[in-house]
Amino acid sequence: MIEQQDKKHWYDGRTYNYLIDPSTETTREIISSLIENDSRVIDIGCGTGSLALYLSKKCKYIVGVELSKKMVEYANSMKQEKDISNVHFLHGTAENISGLTNERFDYAIYSLSLHEMKSETRAKTLDEIKKITNNIIIYDYDEKNNTSFQSILNSIIEFVAGKDHYKNYKSFLKENGVFGLLEKHEYKVQKIIFDKGSYVAVKARWK
Repeated sequence: MIEQQDKKHWYDGRTYNYLIDPSTETTREIISSLIENDSRVIDIGCGTGSLALYLSKKCKYIVGVELSKKMVEYANSMKQEKDISNVHFLHGTAENISGLTNERFDYAIYSLSLHEMKSETRAKTLDEIKKITNNIIIYDYDEKNNTSFQSILNSIIEFVAGKDHYKNYKSFLKENGVFGLLEKHEYKVQKIIFDKGSYVAVKARWK
């Protein structure tokens, strides 16, 4: 069995829920609009679980995967508080999804998680996820509009998040962001929704 890492940030858990989650309400709404009712979904880098719990009323079954144990603990506490039974949170790495579950899903979601990963981790997870689904939804920074004021503000936020975090964010932009990654890993874009001048949601399919 692979021993899972534990990603630790000062803002993990309740702090993230209070500082960041309120600003991602539109993100959750956009992602939900791209998913059919009663879908089976896996949320990669699920954080506090806010998206997975939000989708619980629409989707049949949701698995949230997160590398931070503190985030998983917080997500489970919110799940219990809301008495939700069709969501399951797992501590694990995006590079080993098939080692965490052998189930098939209608969609894999990467919501503001790909830019946090190292370049090699992004590459591995986008190939690894093909073992359990053909469809993905990515919501992340829009590399093409990274000169807007909002994008400059985003860069400051990513810098404050930490040296490694900022380094990964810059490498994400260098690799042409969402569209560069989809093209490299042979995903066909099906739908695009631009948001707030510096974000983009993309629904794509492999094969």
